Formats: sequence, C-alpha cells, structure tokens
Amino acid sequence: MPFPVTTPLAARLLADPEMAVCLKPFMKGPASVKDLALARGLSLQRAHYRVGLLRKAGLLVPAGLQPRRGRPIKLYRAVDTDFLVPKALVPPGVWRALEAAQSWQEEWEKALEACDAGYGTALRVRLNPQGLLVFGPEEAEEEPELLAEGFPPLLNLWSAGLYLRREEAKALQREIWALYQRYALLSPLGKEEGQARYLLHLGLAPASD
Repeated sequence: MPFPVTTPLAARLLADPEMAVCLKPFMKGPASVKDLALARGLSLQRAHYRVGLLRKAGLLVPAGLQPRRGRPIKLYRAVDTDFLVPKALVPPGVWRALEAAQSWQEEWEKALEACDAGYGTALRVRLNPQGLLVFGPEEAEEEPELLAEGFPPLLNLWSAGLYLRREEAKALQREIWALYQRYALLSPLGKEEGQARYLLHLGLAPASD
C-alpha cells in the first residue's frame, strides 16, 4: 500500500521532481547527508537544507548513527518507497507543471543547447531511412555523424509514424523498460567516479488518428 500523504508541505515536495529525487538514496536504506550530496552532485550545505525540508515534511526519519572518529554520522531513511499524494494537496500551478513535465523539459532544453549549438535554430521534418516521419528542432549533423564516437551522447527524437500491432507495441515497451533497468543498475547508489548525470525521456503511447 502506498504511504498516504496528508500535509501540503509533503505534497509540494513530492510534486517537485528536484526534491522528490532527493528521497531516492534514503529509499534504498539508511543514508547520510553526504550520500545525498554525492548522489545528486550537491554541495553539503544544499544537501543539508533539502534533508531538513524532507524531515520537516515527515518524509525522512532518523535511522541511527554511523560510527567514525569524532562525531558519528547521522543516518536517515525514507518513511516509505511508495507515496500517494492527493491532487487536492498539490497547488494547481505545480500540478499543471508536473503534468507537462515542465521542470524536466526546461533542464532538457538547456542540456541540448549546451551539447549542440545548432539545436533549436530551426524545425526539421523529415523521413528517416527507416521510412518514419521525424520532427523536432534541426539536428546539427546527419544520423551517422550523430552516432559517431566524437559526438556527444545526445538523442532527441520524436516519431509520429511508428505503426505497430498491440503485441509489437507491448514487446517494444518491455524492451525499452529492460534496457533502462540494465543501465540504471550501473550505479544503483548514485554517481560514481567518472560518471556524469544524463537526462533520459522515454515515452510510448497509442496516438489518436
């Protein structure tokens, strides 16, 4: 059973992707403020602030101490790994932004522009070699160059021309999910040395004709 959220502060924090994702290290077991800072690439000061908010909202609780020389490290854990937030507790503006994935979209746009100076300069509508209609901001390079080793690991693709039977769409859904899980498990506890954070958007839905 999901944990029922009953306070506006907890609802607001869970509806904010940047705050909600800070619960992840503590959902996997007892973790420290430093663990959050490392997982999210935050300063210790910002990590302390976010832990304080999550504790105030009742989403984090103390989980003991980790011994070390000097003062032991405080550990916290999430009160659950599954939360149910009533729509009535979420401010309407936040709900609309969440439905539109607004905060993620803004970060996605900034990341694309940083990696590809040509992104967003024009709209491109084309038929790709597989016969699918592809549309979106113009890409700086053609597909072979995009996949070249020297090009950033960047992909921005929307397709409105993928025709599948239901069983084929289910197979694609399962393959996408399995692929995501495979790469997500490369750093289950957060960022490791040599790793960088990548935004990933996966979407699949039947379109209305």
